[in-house]
Amino acid sequence: MGIPSSVWFLVAVVALVVGAALLIADRSNSRGGGRDRRKWAAQHDWEFVETDPVLPGRWRFGTIHQGGPGVARNLVAGQVPTPDGPRQGYLFDHEQAGRVSTVLAAVQVARPLPAAVELRLPSAPLPDDAGLDLLEPVGERYAFVSDAEAVRPLLTSRLADAADVIGDDVELVWAEDTWVLGTAPVGSTPARLQDLLADLAEVAAALEQGVRARDRSDR
Repeated sequence: MGIPSSVWFLVAVVALVVGAALLIADRSNSRGGGRDRRKWAAQHDWEFVETDPVLPGRWRFGTIHQGGPGVARNLVAGQVPTPDGPRQGYLFDHEQAGRVSTVLAAVQVARPLPAAVELRLPSAPLPDDAGLDLLEPVGERYAFVSDAEAVRPLLTSRLADAADVIGDDVELVWAEDTWVLGTAPVGSTPARLQDLLADLAEVAAALEQGVRARDRSDR
């Protein structure tokens, strides 16, 4: 005996209601996070923008490759203080396919890196980028790189220490061109994200040190 059409109609209605509720919850959380982010930005003299559809497109690895550039929501931009001087930084809710999937933090590197490297915790999914190969462990993380010969000199003990400090809530850290990025869980507090920016700045400094050492050895 077949299932009555009225039952299928009821199932469809329930699915629609649940989907709408999830969408409303996502938007509510995004607005709430936006208020916190705006307040944090004002306290630290950073700029706040509700939506930026262009910024994520400057990167191609990490979550950008996995789900597309998407849109930056609740974006803050400013200078991350470090012992070597300030670095440009960004924080934003990364929306992909209409849903905020993660919070992205980005800190600028002083000079272009020779290749891309992703540092993933064992709990993180494997990269689906055919241009990345597993190279070696870096502290608690595994390095997937686009050019093993170019990146190997950058994978120093200082980089391993800097990556380990970041914490298990950040499954993925990656570096490409002149940026180091990390993914934080949705709903991370402003204080946690501020710490993440500082940690990524140390990763950037470690990579720069590796690049300088590599250049000296090539002379």
